[in-house]
Amino acid sequence: MKADPSTASWLTHATACLGLTLGGLGLWLGLAEGAVTLWGFGGACLLQIPPALSLGARIREGLGNSGLERERLTLKAVSLGQRFLAMAMAMAAISALLGERSPGPGVMILGGALAALAALAALWFAKRALSGLHPTLALDAARTRTLLELAALLLLGSLLGRWFPWADAVLGLGMALWLFLAGLSLAKASTLQAAACGGCGGGCH
Repeated sequence: MKADPSTASWLTHATACLGLTLGGLGLWLGLAEGAVTLWGFGGACLLQIPPALSLGARIREGLGNSGLERERLTLKAVSLGQRFLAMAMAMAAISALLGERSPGPGVMILGGALAALAALAALWFAKRALSGLHPTLALDAARTRTLLELAALLLLGSLLGRWFPWADAVLGLGMALWLFLAGLSLAKASTLQAAACGGCGGGCH
């Protein structure tokens, strides 16, 4: 079975654009508002841009062995980035709990969380339809699912923060753990196996 290169390639472009948009806005608003969950989510989104671009290049090359080593190195770097981000989030969340600092309830944060959840859900459903065609596409869908889960935690924190000032810090700790485990999982996934033949529609290179 062969994946439609145009569909798979379009999804990588959508991932990169969405990661840049959500990541940039999340990081900026999160740091401005002092919301650990928001800037942590923004950082996680930005970290998905390099693997999306690397996957897009592999798709154009037929998902064979060409570009495989580049993708391995990209995933290893992103894995380290996720774990460093998780540790930074954990330290910021603990500091917020000890200092009793919390972001104020904002309609903008809540609306952004809802929009991110909807956009990532649509992207994940589209990728899941292709995930059975190639292991690399399945890994890509799993990375988007992780962002979707983080967006759900962000939304939960935005809702609870209206009544519980400590909600952002507590859920920031939960998000940090989630992201750290995702980084460990990605490190294992970075040992991608070379294809015996061309993958989806291409020969070995």
